[in-house]
Amino acid sequence: MERRITDGKPELSGKKPSAFRGVILATLSGIFYSLVSVIVKDMTYLHPGQIALYRFIAIFATSLPQTVRVGQNPFGPKKFRICLLVRGIFGGTNIFLNFLAIRYLSLSEATVIIFSSPVFVIVVARIFLKEPCSVSQCFAVVLTVTGIIFTTKLPSHLTQEHVVYTKERLCGLLAAIGSVLCTSFQIPIIRKMKSVHHAVMNFNFGLVTITETLILTAIFGNFRWHHCGIDAAYIVLLGVFSFVGLTMMLLALQCELAGPVSTVKAASDIGLAFLWQIVIFHEEPDSYSIIGSVLVVFSIVFIGFNKWCSLHSNASDLKNAECNS
Repeated sequence: MERRITDGKPELSGKKPSAFRGVILATLSGIFYSLVSVIVKDMTYLHPGQIALYRFIAIFATSLPQTVRVGQNPFGPKKFRICLLVRGIFGGTNIFLNFLAIRYLSLSEATVIIFSSPVFVIVVARIFLKEPCSVSQCFAVVLTVTGIIFTTKLPSHLTQEHVVYTKERLCGLLAAIGSVLCTSFQIPIIRKMKSVHHAVMNFNFGLVTITETLILTAIFGNFRWHHCGIDAAYIVLLGVFSFVGLTMMLLALQCELAGPVSTVKAASDIGLAFLWQIVIFHEEPDSYSIIGSVLVVFSIVFIGFNKWCSLHSNASDLKNAECNS
């Protein structure tokens, strides 16, 4: 380990972070978010907006002690305050639509559509963050859109058995697609603010989303008092799982590129969604959902592997350049 002198004090340098830290944190985030989806799916008598409000209140409350401890301005650096506000708006809308999709679609269908966002995150990250985007990744976008088409069961119109699109199902599909769009813009914004402490980001996120969700739920839904007993425990777990999942995702984005983080998180979420749907809700996924999920997961893994190879190649080129110099 090399030591250097900075302002008269010795400072360690050359310490490399673990190559798998971002992957591990993203996987843990996916696990906790999948458990949140199970709770939302099970509490059918409460409007999804009200459940989302509980989630945001928990994130805001649990971020307060951390925000005070770090000793930074709770509203963040001046140059990032607009970004924090926009990220909160996208994040609040994302979760509101996310929970609507989970309520009106099967858990696997909603998750496959919602977590196809890594493919579109690559495109948005390329535009706003100048992260690399290759021809193979464009192919993955086409493959993912095809997977979403199968998940929504549009190919059923080519067969004798047509899927009936009820009002609830259409609402769920539109909500899931809207959630994808919000996530695609939210993650690059978080990546851009990687220098902001995650507690400050959570504080601003909770503040903005509580206000937004109150308005959205008052307009599109209604508020009810939750049942006693196990439902109170569900609400507490919803808050805890949401806070831990969000914190893990923020930490992952601060030490890894947006593409790989969203890729790993989405893959774990989709796999667990099928598991929970079969084991907990006793619903067998149909062939369209399976084909769609396979295409989406393949695209996500393909993008992640392609990104890993690109990073590994760049690191090798940099090391060779240093040796030659």
